[in-house]
Amino acid sequence: MKKRECAIVQDLLVLYEDGVLQEESMQMIEEHIRGCEECMRIYENTGKKLPISGGEEEASEKEQEDASAKVMRKLSKNLFYKNAVIFGVVVAVLLIGTVAVNEICNHYLYNGGGIAGMLYTIPADKIEVTELYQLKNGDIYCTLKSEKPIGVQWVSDWILPNDEIAENTENAVQEIGFRQKTLWEWDTSEYNQVSVVFATSRQGVLEESGEKIVQRCSEISYYGKTAEDKKILWQRGQAAEEAPEEIERRAIEEYVRDGQVGKAVQECENLGWDSEEEIAKVYQEDHDISRTYYDSAYTGENVLFQHDYDAVWSIEW
Repeated sequence: MKKRECAIVQDLLVLYEDGVLQEESMQMIEEHIRGCEECMRIYENTGKKLPISGGEEEASEKEQEDASAKVMRKLSKNLFYKNAVIFGVVVAVLLIGTVAVNEICNHYLYNGGGIAGMLYTIPADKIEVTELYQLKNGDIYCTLKSEKPIGVQWVSDWILPNDEIAENTENAVQEIGFRQKTLWEWDTSEYNQVSVVFATSRQGVLEESGEKIVQRCSEISYYGKTAEDKKILWQRGQAAEEAPEEIERRAIEEYVRDGQVGKAVQECENLGWDSEEEIAKVYQEDHDISRTYYDSAYTGENVLFQHDYDAVWSIEW
C-alpha cells in the first residue's frame, strides 16, 4: 500500500511543481512528502523545497498515515473516472470503426456480407462444377465442389430487369455463393460439395388482372466477392447432359424435402414413373420429413408466383 501511494505521488510531482493541481491535492502531496523520507529525497533532488508550514508541529505518524490514505483515495477515484472515460471512448471508436468498415466492405462486395463477407467469401476460382445435368422438366441439377470448406451458402431469388418484374420474360438470372464459417460460427457444419436444383421457368398471375405470365431463367452463375468474381454455371442454349435416373431421383427427393410435392409428382409423370411409389420412398428413407406438404407460394411485387401444383399431399405408409 505504501509503495503504491509513493508511486502515485512521485508521478504527480511534475504537476505539483508546475502548480496545476487543485489546492487540496497539492496540500495532500505536501503532507505525504513530509512524512515519507523516500519521496522527500526524490523531491529535494529536483532542487526544490517544500513550503514551510506556518510553525505547526510535525504531524504524528497516525496523522501522516491518514493523510496518505486520503491522498490515495482521492487519486484512485480520479484515476477510476479517467480510466472509465478512456474505456468509453475506446469502445465508441471501435463501434464506429466497425460500422464504417462494414459499410465499406458492403460497398465493394457484390452480395454484401460486410466484414465477414470480405474475409470469408469463397472466390469463384476456388469453385469447380463437377455435375451439370438437365432434368426432364428443364430444371438444372448442378453440383459444385469448393477448394475451401463451405460454412454458409446462399441462393438468390430470381433477378429480373426492373421493367420485366411483372411481365413475361426470358431474361431472369439466378445466383449462388458460398463463404467459410467465421470464428464465432464454431458450431456450424462445414462441407466441400453442394448439389442444387435450379428451376428454369416459373408461372405467375398478375393480382389485379388475373393475367398469367411465364418467366424463364437465362443464366445461372456463382459469385464470389465482387461483380467481376463470377463463374457462369449454365446459360440458355448451353448443352447439358440429360440427367440419368439416379440424378432424377435425387432431384425428386429435393423437391419433396423443399415442400414442392406437386413438382415432384410432375417430374415422375414426365419420366413415366409411379409418383405415389417414388414419393413414398422418400418419406420412408427420411423420417424427418413431415407427411403433409403444401406447395409454397410467394409474392414478388404485384405478381403471385406458385408452383405448378396447389394440391396438399398426405402420404401414409
